[in-house]
Amino acid sequence: MAAGKKEKLEQAITAIQERWGTHVIGRSVAQPKRTIPHIPSGFAALDSVLGVGGIPRGRISELMGVPTSGMATVALKVLANAQVLGDTAVYIDLERTFDPDYARRCGVTLASLTLVHPYDASQALAMLPDFFAERSVDLVLFDMPARLQEESRLARKLTSALGRLLASLSRGMGTLLFLTTLPATNGTAVAYPRQGTLPHFASLRLLLEKEQWVYRQRDVVGYEAQVLVVKNKLAAPGPGVRITITFDDRGGSAP
Repeated sequence: MAAGKKEKLEQAITAIQERWGTHVIGRSVAQPKRTIPHIPSGFAALDSVLGVGGIPRGRISELMGVPTSGMATVALKVLANAQVLGDTAVYIDLERTFDPDYARRCGVTLASLTLVHPYDASQALAMLPDFFAERSVDLVLFDMPARLQEESRLARKLTSALGRLLASLSRGMGTLLFLTTLPATNGTAVAYPRQGTLPHFASLRLLLEKEQWVYRQRDVVGYEAQVLVVKNKLAAPGPGVRITITFDDRGGSAP
């Protein structure tokens, strides 16, 4: 602003305050950055890109990827970090794919984890409100393949269940994290839905894709995965990030 205009503005403000009182015009004050409760992902580079420090609490989030994309590792690291923070956690395992040995190597305390094997997806969805009632559970991981979410009858039930959960999640700072297994196309490419229930309700959606193997001498010791931020309602859009997942006793590490 030019010096002359600024001086005239100050004079106008002074005149208005003298006539109507000093309270009628306030000076803008820089607001402190809002801290959003979250669970660290275990990958520092990913947490930085997300803008809030990890997976947000009080919200619905989604991890997407084909098998061996790194999706399960990130989910288990989130689970392990939640347990370190004292959270109670439930893992809903529809497809019976949960690997307790790998979960342990990712830092998960199995003795403190409630593993649920529902009869079908409809039963699993019916359970969700009970887990978050009275703030009895802090984190629910819901392993639900994309093929199930695309069934019209189940999609309606999913929409109804998530719509009812939003208020209780927000009040209790509960976290609902979906693991969506995507079908592979031509071996490596993936297709992920941009429309539907989870794209609408999820505040955060991450797509993981394995890029290349990591070698030590001639041995494969892990792989690099690209994490694409498909949707993030809590921070400004940012680029994707590459993470390194290693086959060690902890299941993964940040670069």
